[in-house]
Amino acid sequence: MSACSAVTYIPDARPRRRVAAERTNAAPARAASARAASGGILDLERRLAQEKAARAHRQSRLRGLLGRRNESVAAAVAGGVQAAAVAAATGLKITEVKKTAKAFSDSHVPELTREQHIALLAALAEQLRTVIEEKESADRQFRADVVDVLRSGEMDVFRIAALTAITADRLRELTRGTGLRSENFRLGS
Repeated sequence: MSACSAVTYIPDARPRRRVAAERTNAAPARAASARAASGGILDLERRLAQEKAARAHRQSRLRGLLGRRNESVAAAVAGGVQAAAVAAATGLKITEVKKTAKAFSDSHVPELTREQHIALLAALAEQLRTVIEEKESADRQFRADVVDVLRSGEMDVFRIAALTAITADRLRELTRGTGLRSENFRLGS
């Protein structure tokens, strides 16, 4: 018998450890179930979970627009548009335009006129500004929601972190300067 095929791990073969009834405290469970019955905590959890999905969608849109803008910048420069005109249309610095053009130099160059390139870049820049403003507004609202939840004591920072896929340390950074004390971040506050 070879050493490699000697043991196969079966997860259900191990008996589960049971928590002794005297070690559990029923009071926090009753309080949580009372809040859940009223619907308050469920609404908070649902809103935080929806924010997680919305944040991922915004980030995806932002990455896609940045990629399209960078390719369009490179195509415009390769198509003969001056870097200063591209910078004026996009809001980038001239050095950033030149670096982007070099980085995407192997991209396909569409047969567009100078005006078409500038119009496309201006439209992409406007879409980017809109998405960035939307993201900043949502981030401010998210911060306010997290502060409200922590102040109310409905959830601790670890529960919020689990619902939003943001680390507890990042949540602490987000809530700096809001007057929350360190006890708001302790488990079971």
